[in-house]
Amino acid sequence: MHHKSFFFTGLFCLLFPFVLFAQQHGESPRPKIGLVLSGGGAKGIAHVGVIKAMEEAGLRPDYIVGTSMGAVIGGLYAIGYNADELESIVLKADWDLIVSNRVSFNTIAFEEKEYYNRYVFELPVIKGKIAVPAGLIEGQKLTETLHYYTWPSIQYQDFDAFPIPFRCVTTDLKTGKGIVIESGYLADALRSSIAIPSAFTPFELDSTLVVDGGVVNNFPVDVAQDMGADIIIGVNVGEEDFLDPKELDSFSSILMQIAMASSYRKLSTNISGCDIYIKPDLKDYNTASFSSFKEILQLGHQAGEENFPVFKQLADSLDSHRKSAGIGLGVQPVRISNISITGNRLFSDELIRSKLGISPKDTVTREDVQSGVDRVFGVNGFRKVDYNLKPDGAGEYELFLKAKEKHNTILRGAFHYDNLFSAGILLNLTVRDLLGKPSRTVGILDVSQNPKFRLDHYKYLGSNKKFALNLRYNYLFQQIPEYEDGVRQDLFLNRETHIGANILTTHSLKQSFWFGGFYERSRAQSSFNISIPSEIRGAYYTYMGVRFMHTRNSLNDRNYPTKGAETIFEGLFRAYSDYRIKLRPGVDTLTLGQGGETVKIPKEVLDETLEGITPSGFVSLYFNYVKYFPINDHFQVSPTIAMGLTLSGQGDDYSYSEFTLGGYQRVDFNDTPIWGLNYAELTAENFGKLGVNFQWLPTKKLYLRMGTNLLGHGYHSPLGDGDGVDFDEFFEDRLIWGYGIDLTLDSFLGPITGGLSSNAKDGVIRPYLSIGFSFNYSDR
Repeated sequence: MHHKSFFFTGLFCLLFPFVLFAQQHGESPRPKIGLVLSGGGAKGIAHVGVIKAMEEAGLRPDYIVGTSMGAVIGGLYAIGYNADELESIVLKADWDLIVSNRVSFNTIAFEEKEYYNRYVFELPVIKGKIAVPAGLIEGQKLTETLHYYTWPSIQYQDFDAFPIPFRCVTTDLKTGKGIVIESGYLADALRSSIAIPSAFTPFELDSTLVVDGGVVNNFPVDVAQDMGADIIIGVNVGEEDFLDPKELDSFSSILMQIAMASSYRKLSTNISGCDIYIKPDLKDYNTASFSSFKEILQLGHQAGEENFPVFKQLADSLDSHRKSAGIGLGVQPVRISNISITGNRLFSDELIRSKLGISPKDTVTREDVQSGVDRVFGVNGFRKVDYNLKPDGAGEYELFLKAKEKHNTILRGAFHYDNLFSAGILLNLTVRDLLGKPSRTVGILDVSQNPKFRLDHYKYLGSNKKFALNLRYNYLFQQIPEYEDGVRQDLFLNRETHIGANILTTHSLKQSFWFGGFYERSRAQSSFNISIPSEIRGAYYTYMGVRFMHTRNSLNDRNYPTKGAETIFEGLFRAYSDYRIKLRPGVDTLTLGQGGETVKIPKEVLDETLEGITPSGFVSLYFNYVKYFPINDHFQVSPTIAMGLTLSGQGDDYSYSEFTLGGYQRVDFNDTPIWGLNYAELTAENFGKLGVNFQWLPTKKLYLRMGTNLLGHGYHSPLGDGDGVDFDEFFEDRLIWGYGIDLTLDSFLGPITGGLSSNAKDGVIRPYLSIGFSFNYSDR
């Protein structure tokens, strides 16, 4: 921590000319104070603590100049936020999202949630060839955050009109020269200054590509001098000189040292230009230490407190005790006069306007605009969606939406492993406008011992694009063990084909309604001929019918939720059912054991026998609800409830489709995880589940979960017999109390989960291990 030891002597020499001038002219010109805030990435959060001490001393700068993170903090202070408000902004920010290429899961369009943020790599395909991505962060969430908090500045075009005149520095990527920004749209200026090379993409500022101002002038004291500052307070959270080459332990650090060479060369001159020079003690942190924002903020307060006597002495000598009342975190709405959209080629203006949900002559808040931009970006076809608000001279504002689309063909991939389905590689090819405009077609292939394949096509419909046609084909091959009291007895080889055509609503980020038809066909056979007689080559089940579904999802993450809820209600009417059994070659009689007796069914009457247990039509109803209640930042409570009912007026001698129960993962959205059972260990025509989970985050990326659930299950009860559904059956011999614990690491491969569970009925411990993102609906 430093400030100049000769400060008080220097202050006298500095102020003497102003005193002499006042004596000669009878006036009292007060020397102007300039505050210079350096760049430094996450370390720039410390600036807030120094500003807090200045305010407490009654010292308010006349000019503010900043670079990179210093520009962000300085720019917000210049438009009127006080130190307490700045600290509130820092503490509320989701820094993990801000410095990533992601946005919150609950801002993704409903039709895209299934595929969002579930892959390790994403590569553009250009003219049939896989290309190398830029590898940089576009910063959608960073841009949104800057827009949100700079909203009070949209009334200004000149930064000299701010409550405190402001400048920030950026770098022209073409010439390598610095640009001092003194007017324009503040959010764009700040984004320009914080475009850190090797981290964030260059920013287009008035048709000029720019990068972080720290490349040419990370501590712009000279800019404050040019503005007319007489006394300069400089806060430097960056380096004071070139790093020792031996300390450059990564390729990125080498590039950064080279990139900032010109900035380092003028650094000593700028430091010597400070009247008060402050260097917070941040040696244990670096530019990427955003997860330590609270600790860095505290070190900023410490630096401010240590320099408080200096600030107070200066304020007293100038007879300056100005306080900042702040502007509050609430802002006034504005009226939109016109909307312009640029940068879109694949996505029509109509689709973007529909998602935006804002029309000319609407009065909107900044929350309205941010939500609209979220809905547009949530289509998952954009690298970035930016905007400007410009006064039109008539008291209204023009909204300029700037889109940067992804390539129309994207290849994504991931690796996965679990102790049920083994290892595999997941590939996703997404193509925009392959079959009509606007549309999206996805092909997914799971290359593994349990191969799976999907074709999923969406075509937006209607003038407002608030509906979509979804055509989907699914093929799944799954080797699913057959259990008895938790012990594996047999292995079923299931081949399933699902074809669906649905109309769904797409206007909401949180919910969607679906209606359509479906075709399902599955083939099951036994590996060891234990559960299925050896004479059977395969059992075939075919269903056709109509489907209605309402799903609502406000979870903040698919695999690592800490708040929000998910609700699924599905109703299926299976109008057509067909059961078939194929015998092995040379077999003309099927032998079954039934009630201790042997029953022989000749091949010629096998189809007729199956017709006797094939229902002519029945309804399946499924409901699932889970909610996360955050108790604090590290602990959540999550109650769950699920129910499945099979309704039919036919007798209980018929065989009906069953619900899949057990396990940790959800291969399909209507699978129901159950503590104490392996995946698909139990299937039932009717079931009910009540449970509660407790989740603790000992660190930011680690999730410890403990839970318990009560499961009741039973057979179909005919509605025609006057008794309705027999819920008492659930609580006779078919009640299972399960419990378990698991630990999940949020890794670059995806969730890595290890868990143990059991139940009070058999007491068998069931282990589970999974790594990475899979074909499943969710992996945890």
